[in-house]
Amino acid sequence: MQFIPLVDASPSVQAHVRTLRNQEDVRNNMYTSHEITEEEHEDWLRSLKGNKRQAVFVAIRNEQSIGVVSLNAINAVQQTADWAFYLDTEHQGKGIGSIVEFWMLDYAFNDACLEKLNCEVLETNSAVIKMHQKFGFELEGVRRKNILKNGSRIDVVLLGITKEEWKNKRPALEPLILRLRKQE
Repeated sequence: MQFIPLVDASPSVQAHVRTLRNQEDVRNNMYTSHEITEEEHEDWLRSLKGNKRQAVFVAIRNEQSIGVVSLNAINAVQQTADWAFYLDTEHQGKGIGSIVEFWMLDYAFNDACLEKLNCEVLETNSAVIKMHQKFGFELEGVRRKNILKNGSRIDVVLLGITKEEWKNKRPALEPLILRLRKQE
């Protein structure tokens, strides 16, 4: 699997990202769950060019875009950022999310020179919360009843990991990631 900046991807890959984002199972785990229009998508793509507060990558597997992973709210002074990802529903539950998370943690703490990485997960997405915790993320709080989804208010779980925590956790996870990559 490879990760390329979305702004450098071909127009067809950029367009396919909108298709991935609009899958119902992906939308159900996002803050905004409406279908993204072509105009909204184009506006978002334009906003990424030269944006130092956001870095968005497309995950490519077997020459096919299968997901998106991003750093958001990048703060160069504090060396912090938020991160998020989503995968094509056909590729969920197969270990690919672990490969994406491992890559992002390495990228964030090495290439992007961050000291702290944060994420927010809807309480209804318990599998992703558990995955983040497996990678060393610690529960930092809960924004109670923060999001309206399908007519109900739900919690948002706040998680975070430091560069030092990742450095300590990474060696134990590397064999798992190597096995998963061999299965690709």
